[in-house]
Amino acid sequence: MSTALSLTKLPSTSERTPTTRVKLTEQRIANLVKPRVSVAYVYDTVTPSLAVRVGSTGGRSFVVVKKINGHTQRITLGRYPGLRLDDARQAARTIAGEIAKGNDPVALRKAARARKTKLSDLWPSYLSHLKQRNRTWRRDKQRWETEVSPALGKKALAEISRTDCQGLIDRIGADRPIAANRVAAFLSALLNFAVRSDRLAVNPAKGLMRFQETSRSRILKSDELENLISSIETEGEPWASVFLMLLFTGARRGSVLGMRWEDIDLGAANWTIPAQVAKNKTATPIPLTTPAVKLLQQRLDHSAGEPWVFPSPVGSRHLIGLTKAWMRVLRRAGIQDLRIHDLRRSVGTALARAGASPHIIATGLGHRSIASARTYVRLAGEDARQALNDAVASLTARGSNNA
Repeated sequence: MSTALSLTKLPSTSERTPTTRVKLTEQRIANLVKPRVSVAYVYDTVTPSLAVRVGSTGGRSFVVVKKINGHTQRITLGRYPGLRLDDARQAARTIAGEIAKGNDPVALRKAARARKTKLSDLWPSYLSHLKQRNRTWRRDKQRWETEVSPALGKKALAEISRTDCQGLIDRIGADRPIAANRVAAFLSALLNFAVRSDRLAVNPAKGLMRFQETSRSRILKSDELENLISSIETEGEPWASVFLMLLFTGARRGSVLGMRWEDIDLGAANWTIPAQVAKNKTATPIPLTTPAVKLLQQRLDHSAGEPWVFPSPVGSRHLIGLTKAWMRVLRRAGIQDLRIHDLRRSVGTALARAGASPHIIATGLGHRSIASARTYVRLAGEDARQALNDAVASLTARGSNNA
């Protein structure tokens, strides 16, 4: 007769978690069979709070199941056979004793782990988490490297206080209030990840005081256009083409840098930003202006089979990093406080000045939300293209007013 232990359900147990109670032995644990559902528990009659959890793959782990502060908690002790039955029973008794004294062993274990784990130890796991879920993970990586790591990276998780977190944000905010707010959000998310992964009991960066922000309204001034375009053309390739494409389309920096030839129909003068790249996570059609089509045709003639419109000179990815080149452009042009994203705002403002309605602006710039463009109505691409052409022409015309 087989000694394998059948996992039967108690009448009060849900369909997803069958349980039974037996006097556990090393042999019985070794012979436990895989459950028909995702997980099953076999409780020990010698130490009632101790159970063996059997997963769908047949893996076995010792757990302690006890009520702590009115809530049932399952505390994993270790995997079998690395952890033996006698040691598991002793650990279960120790935990039961702590609970009887009014202590919370779950919180104590988190605190002990937090005392051993530095914030820098947590970063690789969080970075991996970011890369899977956040297209702008590089910005958070930069915030970690330049702001958070130098200040808090060497501290143990348990030693990081709210005062430490607020002090960092206040120091950054003395000169860069908006940057401080972004770091505060990043730091809170990072430490919240520590809480969710059972490395920390409480997030000390939750609800930090932020700095007041005002909506940025900087746009290109009429007397800046000629110097800016001249400086862009002087910069050389590929930077000049990237900056001109930003001006010709009003698109976001990340979308332009990630342009692929397979997403562009030069004949129809259309560019579709893929859902995985678009900010609104929806495939977004953009009507291309005449100057944009001309620039793309020139680049296509020299693309040599590249999948990217703006390929990186190193590796097989697209171009990244515009900041240094943009600063050179601004210095040559003698322009102060103009960000790359201000080009998009300038195009949108020019659209409005040209008489374009909000829904045409939304179509031309690839907006989807009401908050971004006040209203959103699907229009024919030609209407948006003509409005964009008029706007870009007003931005890029040089010397016509002085003729």
